Amino acid sequence: MKKLHFKIGILTALGLLLGACSEEFLEEKPKGAVNESTLADENGVNLLLVGAYSRIDGYASGEAGGTGGASATNWVWGDVTSDDMHRGDQTGGWAPINLIERFEVDASNPWVEELWIANFDGIARANDALRILRQASENISDANAAQLESEARWLRAWYYFQLRSKIEKVPYITEDMVASEVPNDREIWDDIEADLQWGIDNNMDENPEIGRASRWAAKALKARVHLFQQEYSEAKPLLDDIINNGPFMLMDHFYDNFDEEKQNNAESIFEVQYTVNDGAGDANSGIDHRTLFPRGSDIGLCCAYSAPSFDLFNAFKVDADGLPLLDTFQDDLLLEDYGLLDTDEFTPTDVALDPRVDWTIGRRGIPFLDWGPMSGGDWMLDQAGMGPFLNKKIMFYKRNFKTISISSPTWSAGLNGNNWRLFRLSHVILWRAEVAAAENDLETAKDMVNMIRERAQDDMVMGKVNNTTFESGYVPDIDEDQPSANYNLGLYTSFPDVEYAKKAIYHEMRLEFALEGMRFQDLVRWGIEEETMNSYLQSELSDGKLPWLQGASFTAGKNDHFPIPQAQIDLQPGVLTQDPAY
Repeated sequence: MKKLHFKIGILTALGLLLGACSEEFLEEKPKGAVNESTLADENGVNLLLVGAYSRIDGYASGEAGGTGGASATNWVWGDVTSDDMHRGDQTGGWAPINLIERFEVDASNPWVEELWIANFDGIARANDALRILRQASENISDANAAQLESEARWLRAWYYFQLRSKIEKVPYITEDMVASEVPNDREIWDDIEADLQWGIDNNMDENPEIGRASRWAAKALKARVHLFQQEYSEAKPLLDDIINNGPFMLMDHFYDNFDEEKQNNAESIFEVQYTVNDGAGDANSGIDHRTLFPRGSDIGLCCAYSAPSFDLFNAFKVDADGLPLLDTFQDDLLLEDYGLLDTDEFTPTDVALDPRVDWTIGRRGIPFLDWGPMSGGDWMLDQAGMGPFLNKKIMFYKRNFKTISISSPTWSAGLNGNNWRLFRLSHVILWRAEVAAAENDLETAKDMVNMIRERAQDDMVMGKVNNTTFESGYVPDIDEDQPSANYNLGLYTSFPDVEYAKKAIYHEMRLEFALEGMRFQDLVRWGIEEETMNSYLQSELSDGKLPWLQGASFTAGKNDHFPIPQAQIDLQPGVLTQDPAY
């Protein structure tokens, strides 16, 4: 089935819908322009809808979003703000991200502005499609009109979810409102739910063209919205329906969900579609996260802005039974090659680890997919400032270089067409475990967690690297028949109580979904952000590590969300009001 290419062929005039003029000679339609009556048919509405889809990655050419502030990967707001990731690269680059990670954000931060503008642009595009759909109703069958409306409402709900999960005071603007007159004086979760429920109730397609939202995607997003409000009884039937009646199944291997050769697979519920080398330059590529790839002579990409934390790496430690060290993983922190040159001798730890660690985190002395063993600090710019680890989930295989990655010249060679998996069955299974724990159904909670763990038990990264230094010109000495590290992953035999079950589930989500932009908002919705972040900062910064981050602190009631951009308040005085925390 052909992918929906969101940005190719979109009429630039779609965002410039024209109003009518009174003089007859002014009412003549100029060549090359598009007005609302021209679009008032099924094809026109569909074009508008494709334009609304095109914003789902957070990027539009020449518009806000190019640096990643509104990225569908959510790497700035879900990872950098959490205990999972440092912003990487060098401490002098992209200073606004430094402020975000240090919890020193204010209403003038350009990344907050980007988050707001890009998502409201998506909302405006969805509203345009809905408004023109009303005008075109006589020209479209009821079934097709319902499908178009379901998708437009899903998109509007997604963009609002992106905003509301990070900013507490957001105006909910629909297609029949004057945007500049809508205040941010009420909660909008119910509005998001209503848009999603509309599609569910109106027979939204369960198997649409690849790249379009399905009824299953509506149920997955609605369940997540309920979880953000601790509405477990409302989330439960949606999750059960997806698990029991949906066409989805877990892939055989954990990394199948990040492998560019296995996009739109059986586990996937909705993916943000990326393409390269299709004649559109970089417009359809993963430009919203172009700076997250490793750098250095061995790999030649840019810019190592995604640096997993010491805390995340140590969260993969396991006991003799292969179970996580839920309460003690921060003890005796493993630092790997932090502070060492690639010419210094080093051997990776032999402490037992969950095997997902080396499909998630790149570290010295371990094969980095098929790019060869990571050689250390020469794959990044400032190891002292970012730590010794790299993000492996966003990487593509070397064998697909300039096929999955862009082949035309660009300053960022990491631009690629590997989709971003927004919702997949493993998300749904662990959310269902969370619901079970909230209901004191400990057996179901355990079984759901074990389902995910069992899939990863044999997912060992193979290839024991015998080199201890990685100076220029070294020849890798690798025993391909041996695991790269000491891996062990066991299954839970019981969850003795609700507190233990929640702790195990939260930890499992961290391991399974690390570096996927979910962690910080999950901490907030669980109500454990203050204790988690303060414990993390104390551990992460001990012994003077990461000098630029020293002195960072987390303030409860403020740093769990972000302000409204001051520029937006200035544009709508008396309409938008700033969050009192800011």
